[in-house]
Amino acid sequence: MSQLLIDWQALGNEAIEIAKTVGIKLLEVIGIFILGYIAIKLVIGVLKKIFEKSKMPKVTYKFLLNVLRFSLYMLLLIAICQVIGIPITGFVAVISAAGLALSLAMQGSLSNLANGVVIISTRPFKEGDYISIDSVEGTVVEIKMLHTIIATSDNKVISIPNSLVVESELINYSANPTRKVIFTFSVDYASDVNVVKNIILEVMTNCNKVILEPAPFCALKTLNSSSLDFTANCWCNSDDYWDVYYEIMDKVFNEFKRNNISVPYNQMEVRLRNDTVVMPFNKKPLEKRDETKAVKPVKVVDGDVLDKMFHSLAVKTKEKKERKKQKLQNKKIDTENNSKEKKKKIK
Repeated sequence: MSQLLIDWQALGNEAIEIAKTVGIKLLEVIGIFILGYIAIKLVIGVLKKIFEKSKMPKVTYKFLLNVLRFSLYMLLLIAICQVIGIPITGFVAVISAAGLALSLAMQGSLSNLANGVVIISTRPFKEGDYISIDSVEGTVVEIKMLHTIIATSDNKVISIPNSLVVESELINYSANPTRKVIFTFSVDYASDVNVVKNIILEVMTNCNKVILEPAPFCALKTLNSSSLDFTANCWCNSDDYWDVYYEIMDKVFNEFKRNNISVPYNQMEVRLRNDTVVMPFNKKPLEKRDETKAVKPVKVVDGDVLDKMFHSLAVKTKEKKERKKQKLQNKKIDTENNSKEKKKKIK
């Protein structure tokens, strides 16, 4: 009975020791979590105020704060696991395996995320810029970590993956405060060049949104097949580009009409000829072949056996033709002689 009481007493003592140990560990975990949570909040809060006062874009520092917050919470979790007694190496291995599986399943998203970091760090454009990416043109509404949002001129909202933004040719029309507006005007060949240039320059100079320094420019560029082509340009603020372009095009056309300057159409000129076409020629008749002056075939003295064989065959064929021709001529002569003799006998 005493032995049984001793066992219960030992068991109770052991339970008390376990409770003390667990309680202490639990208090340590709670303390570490509270201190860690407060420290993370303080660090993130201080950095957020610093970033807000700096010129860093909002999307950039938000992304950095999220990455930092995640990293700090992971360190806090590892610290709690170490206090509890969970092996850190196994925990890190599990996290690594899960991260690898997640990265394989989200390759496209991770690529867009990485390129989003590139866009935010290099800043090829910012919100409000007018850009062109892979035949898509519009104003940047928002730069997100995975996509860039663009609003087109006809009020369509297009979301472009950041990987495509980085890999494609990008044109930022708002990168500089001013832009050059380039025009091409075509007029009839009968137009006065100086008058045309003065009209174009006057229209550009009188436009309120045109910057006069550097001064507007106009010159005759091309003598085209059916028109005189003039090139002209002027400078304006980037935001006023299309206003300046449309205003000048409209006013130049009106001034051309007011000054009787014709804008040509594609045309073809056709003329009817009434004169007689004389073609010069040589009236001397064609000369007959003179065998005494004709080039003789070259005799084969040396050479390949095959060349000699063909040459011999050609010679024999020619001789045969000549003999046949001579025979026909002799027969013709005999026939003529016989006919003459018959005529004489008849007489």
